[in-house]
Amino acid sequence: MNTRISKIRILYLHNMTQISGGEQSLLNLWAKLDRQRFEPFLIIPEEGDLSRAAKILGVPVAFLDVPPLHSENWRQILQTALLLRKYLRLNRIDLIHSYSPRNNILSALVARFLGLPVIWHERNLIFGDEPDRSRQFFYLPSRIICNSQAVSKRFEGVNGFNQKVRVILNGVDLEEFKPLDANLKIQNKFGLVDKKVVGMVSNLNARKRIEFLIETAPLVVEKMPDVKFLIIGGEFPDERGWRLKELKAQAKRAGVLDHIVFANFQDDVCPFLNVLDLVVHVTPKEACSRAILEAMSCAKPVVAMNDGGNPELVKDGHTGVLVTLDDKEVLAETIINLLCDDSRRLMMGQQGRQRVEQLFDVKRNAQETQKVYLECVSSSISS
Repeated sequence: MNTRISKIRILYLHNMTQISGGEQSLLNLWAKLDRQRFEPFLIIPEEGDLSRAAKILGVPVAFLDVPPLHSENWRQILQTALLLRKYLRLNRIDLIHSYSPRNNILSALVARFLGLPVIWHERNLIFGDEPDRSRQFFYLPSRIICNSQAVSKRFEGVNGFNQKVRVILNGVDLEEFKPLDANLKIQNKFGLVDKKVVGMVSNLNARKRIEFLIETAPLVVEKMPDVKFLIIGGEFPDERGWRLKELKAQAKRAGVLDHIVFANFQDDVCPFLNVLDLVVHVTPKEACSRAILEAMSCAKPVVAMNDGGNPELVKDGHTGVLVTLDDKEVLAETIINLLCDDSRRLMMGQQGRQRVEQLFDVKRNAQETQKVYLECVSSSISS
């Protein structure tokens, strides 16, 4: 029985090497983690932006690529499991915090042999007939952290739901994302001076559905010729060279290329958010969008799809507006109405900032996550 409780050593087993919303949440957690009580370690497939950022935060990084869990991969799976077991023993790990189904299942099986607790972090909703492996193997982990009530519904009805599932909403660093005066350099560079600016913060992956916003833009431009749409985000590595060209070509066909600005990936998003009049979010089945929370933290009203976890973030009519999924006419009308009502936008932005301060502070996220760590380790010691 493990009785060492002075500092809990946590292995984060992750599948991504670049930084998107989920990875930024992980970095925020490490930045706020109580290092007197918790010591983080990271395993990811290969070097990338996430590993470099982790090292800056003092998190030791190792590399291990977990293969797809198919029978034809059994030799590689066994070898990976043995390497993981060796790492856990060598580094005296007390707890595994795992992301993605293949990592989750493998880590849970290895941890069982060593008597270690395992937390699965679920950040996504299920699309179509996609199998829900985490629900299927619900009995394996010690706890499951879901980043929204919408995600937790995946596990409703499973025996042990109330004991195992914890909902911890994403958090925002309120000092990093805050209301600021509009950045004149950004306004001049992208031609936004004296324009009404609608923004979307998102990578350009097809799942984010930038096309839907481009299809909506002509309906807005028809009524407000001076409007600009600022899309803040870049391509994934495997899309470079074609995805941006594809979206620009669509905007040209729609006759709105002069009204749509692609600002590419930005290390510091806050100054870009603060040149916007409002933020739109058109991605369906988002679990707990960091882009929405960051916009609200900068006191920007948000127009989002009434879908997934969005209703848990946006208070409809108070911090923004939730619109019917896939209805371009309603989305365009909502954007136009808000752009024409300065006082309403200001009020919604202020209420959005207050809502983030009350519910989505990254410090609260870290505190609640640490409580789950203590639950798991205490249960492991007592058993």
